[in-house]
Amino acid sequence: MPDHEEQGNINALASLLNAKGLDASDFIDVINALSNIKKREVEKQEKEEAKEEEQGLKIFHDKEFVIPTQQDCFIYKHGKTKSGRYYVRIYDERTKRVFSQSLRTTNRIEALASAQKIYFENKHRMKKGVKLTSITTKELIGIYLKDRAKLISKKPHTGITQSSYDTLISNLKYWENYIEYKGHKKTKLEDIPPEIAKGFGIWVKELPKSYYKNEKYGERSNETINHYIAAVKKMYRDIAIEEKYITMQEFPIFKYLKVPKDNAPKRDILEKEEFTELRKWMENKWCREKDIDELERIKRRVYGLYLTIQYYAGFRNKEILGLRWKDVSTIKTESKELQRVNRAMHIPAENSKTGKSRQCVAAVAYQFERIKAHYKKLGIIPDRDNFIFINLAKTKRGKNIPYMQPAMEKRLKSVIEGSGLKKKLDETGRHITQYSARHYAITDALMRGVSIYDIAVNCGTSVFYIEKTYSKVISTMRSETLTQGQGYHQVLKEREEKRGAAENAIKDALTDNQLNQLNLRES
Repeated sequence: MPDHEEQGNINALASLLNAKGLDASDFIDVINALSNIKKREVEKQEKEEAKEEEQGLKIFHDKEFVIPTQQDCFIYKHGKTKSGRYYVRIYDERTKRVFSQSLRTTNRIEALASAQKIYFENKHRMKKGVKLTSITTKELIGIYLKDRAKLISKKPHTGITQSSYDTLISNLKYWENYIEYKGHKKTKLEDIPPEIAKGFGIWVKELPKSYYKNEKYGERSNETINHYIAAVKKMYRDIAIEEKYITMQEFPIFKYLKVPKDNAPKRDILEKEEFTELRKWMENKWCREKDIDELERIKRRVYGLYLTIQYYAGFRNKEILGLRWKDVSTIKTESKELQRVNRAMHIPAENSKTGKSRQCVAAVAYQFERIKAHYKKLGIIPDRDNFIFINLAKTKRGKNIPYMQPAMEKRLKSVIEGSGLKKKLDETGRHITQYSARHYAITDALMRGVSIYDIAVNCGTSVFYIEKTYSKVISTMRSETLTQGQGYHQVLKEREEKRGAAENAIKDALTDNQLNQLNLRES
């Protein structure tokens, strides 16, 4: 007979079955079904364990634990190979991670010694979740570049541009060369001493000038070298740390180079008179040379107009080369007179550095009309979707292919040298590039009294950047206005005032007759 407590449980179960509309037979069927399910699961698990054990017997021959008291590491001979070499296998129960590696020996004693060393070196790394698959610096760079290549996009701020990716390759090459120089070309990341990175910046700085094959100035600035360091650090953070190849204790210790807090423009510019002289030389001499054919003459004419448009509008190189005819329009709110002079140029988001579209306004209507006239001589009638500055080479004409930046830089170099302007630039230590046009346009607008806000909107930059970058140039070029009423200017003013007061006093003391004679003499 069941005791009082068991009888209570039976009664409770009977009440529950009645409440659900079930009887004892239904309950027995449910119990049997659950029993069958559990039995099948046990049988499945036993089969899997047997299969795993069978596979283990096929793979793990001559299995032997490295440390008898611990069963997370053992050596074995691979059952599917005939070399007879030993392997080591480490398993971490907490992270469920497995590490396996060939020991490159058939000697049992050597295998146990090597396995024990590997075990103690890597066990703590497994507990931290770090990968036991080690990689070299070159392999790290390869993984990172492959990862970054997936982000290449033509639209700004939606990834990285092809140009930025190419620069990244160049920057990381310095790090790869530095690691090789330090004798760690084949060293695994975790085995490279972190403090080695401290000397990277100085090493790049002290490289011979001949090393910089594509560098215009002969050596890298501290600011540029710091960009290299930042690129390498990002690579280590994004791949080495995030992908668990190393721990933070193994992260390289970098040391940035000091950069003076000078907000001077990063590009030199032409003076207004120099730009005017250059334009006149291009129009009157360069484009009228006798020993050139008509195609070359038109190419020169178009380049001259290209240069003028960039200098007036302050476009970035990519922005002006990406202009299409549909992007250029008159400004309907202006008077008819101004509509004959000004043009609004739309910069789409994908062609803008900031990733935002904008309207740029400049007095360049004449230049665009002249470009059309020159194209007409070649039988080219521009379509709305055509690039404005199309490549005029015979093999590319009609394919709507725009000029690339190197072609424009080559033209600029030619006119700088041909016009004799290079000598003046060399004497003043200035280096003019195609991008200098943007700095010229901003500086010229400031000198004409255009508000910084309007310039920022028109050129697609920030007020802060203009104030920071151009403040020194503005104060120098506007010295006359800024010094008005100061120092010697004030002395001259006071002398003039005293002289005028003295003359007035003398005139007051003269009789009317004497005053008339004085005025007559002065006239």
